[in-house]
Amino acid sequence: MRFCYLVQSHTNPVQIGRLVATLGRQSPGSVIVVAHDSTGCRLERQDLPTACELHLLSVPGPMRRGYLSMLDPYFAGLEHLERERVDYGWVIYVSGQDYPTQPLAGFEARLTASGADGFLRYWPALSAEGPWQRRHQGKLRYFYQYRDVSAWAAPLLRLLRGTNSWQKLWHVHRVYGPRLGLRARRTPFEGGRQCYAGWQWTNLGRSCTEYLLEASRREPGLVDYYRRTLCPDESLVQTVLLNAGRFRLENDNLRYADNQGARDGRPRILGLADLETITAGGCAFARKFDLEHDARIFDALDQRIDSSTRG
Repeated sequence: MRFCYLVQSHTNPVQIGRLVATLGRQSPGSVIVVAHDSTGCRLERQDLPTACELHLLSVPGPMRRGYLSMLDPYFAGLEHLERERVDYGWVIYVSGQDYPTQPLAGFEARLTASGADGFLRYWPALSAEGPWQRRHQGKLRYFYQYRDVSAWAAPLLRLLRGTNSWQKLWHVHRVYGPRLGLRARRTPFEGGRQCYAGWQWTNLGRSCTEYLLEASRREPGLVDYYRRTLCPDESLVQTVLLNAGRFRLENDNLRYADNQGARDGRPRILGLADLETITAGGCAFARKFDLEHDARIFDALDQRIDSSTRG
C-alpha cells in the first residue's frame, strides 16, 4: 500500500522543506505532492530535500479563506496523480503548517488495517452535532449564494448587517468578504441528498479520491453552487462522499488543532508547551505550527518521532 502525502502550501519555504524532509524520512516509500500557491512566495525544487518521489505543482492563486480556491490545490493534486498515473492507495491531505506527531509507519499501518475507505471529520450541516457555536451556521454557509461586495459599497453593507437578525432573505458576511448572500431558491440538497460539513484536512483511500474527481466532472453545477457559498472547503468533499452511500468512512481525520475561542476559524499556533498534549492522543498530525514563532517544537517532535521509530 503506497501513501501519497499531498501538501498544500503558500508561505514559508523553509518550513515546507522541513515538513517534506520529515515526511520523506518517515515514509521513504511514499510519494509527496506539493501543491503550492506561488502568489504567497516562491518555492523551488531545491527547497524540498527528500529521498521520496516528489512532485512540485504550481497552482493558480491566491487561495482565499472562505472560498473554493482553498480546495483548488487539492483537486489539482488529484488530477496530477491521475494524469501521471502515479501508483498510490491513500492520499493524506496536509497543509504546509502541519507536522507529524507520531511515527508515520504506525499511522499508515492503522489506515491499512482499518478496512475503511477514508478518515475525515464530518457532521450534518443543519444539525447541532458539530463543533459550531451557532446552530444555524450550516444554513448561512450553504443555503445562501454569495457575491463579493465592492469597497465603495462597504458603508451600505454595514447598514444591511443589522438586518441579519430579523430577516432571512439575505445575509451580510464580513469575516470572509465582505460578501452579500441571497437565500437560494434551489439547492443541490434535494431529492435525498443531505448537506454535510466537516474539516478540510482528510485521509482518503483511492476509491474515494477517484470518486471525488468523477463527481466534480459529472456535476459541474454542484461545484459552481459551492463556489458561491461560504467555506466550501469544509463541506464539498463530505457532501459528495457521504451521499455516495458506497464508502466506509470513519468520522475522525486524526488531526489535532486548537480552535478554542477562534472567531475567524484560525487555529491557535502551537509551541513547545503543547508537546505532551499533541502527542498524547491518536492524532497523526497537528496544526498549525510556525517555525518563526517557536522552532523548538519542531526539534522536540523530530526527536520524539525518530526515537520512537528506532525503538
